[in-house]
Amino acid sequence: MAVVTMDGRTIVGFATSIATIGSPTVTELTTGSTRLETLITPDGLVITPATGTVDVSNLGSVQNAGRAGRITWTIKLTFHHDGVVDTAWNLFPYRTDGYLWVRKGIDKATAIASTQKVQVWNIETGEPDDVDPKPDGTWDFMSDFFVTELGFASRAVVA
Repeated sequence: MAVVTMDGRTIVGFATSIATIGSPTVTELTTGSTRLETLITPDGLVITPATGTVDVSNLGSVQNAGRAGRITWTIKLTFHHDGVVDTAWNLFPYRTDGYLWVRKGIDKATAIASTQKVQVWNIETGEPDDVDPKPDGTWDFMSDFFVTELGFASRAVVA
């Protein structure tokens, strides 16, 4: 069985505009984006969906019955401050709107191309929070990202 290791095979970007989140263009993900993977700590990409339960049982039911409900995304990124430029810190002040996108499983040096799978979320940022200093540590900060009413495409394909 073939297994894909993830080291060096994840890229993350932020775009201020994507016309169709289910099929972003190569241009939107390259020249229209800021690449972030070199600014994110090794364990700093946390994206977790949670699906609510809709109770569909009734008065005559002898057991609870449920259906899939609303999806809630928890998106937290931990970034390194990168010195004077401080790219991520300056890119994500409170309530920044845009599109977070992730490509997984393909070497980061491979150019973005049509038919590649990506995930795209229309997001708004929370207030960045500096991580408390620790011995043998780096100067980092965390940011929460909230999925807006424009939604997400967890199975998008590059157009």
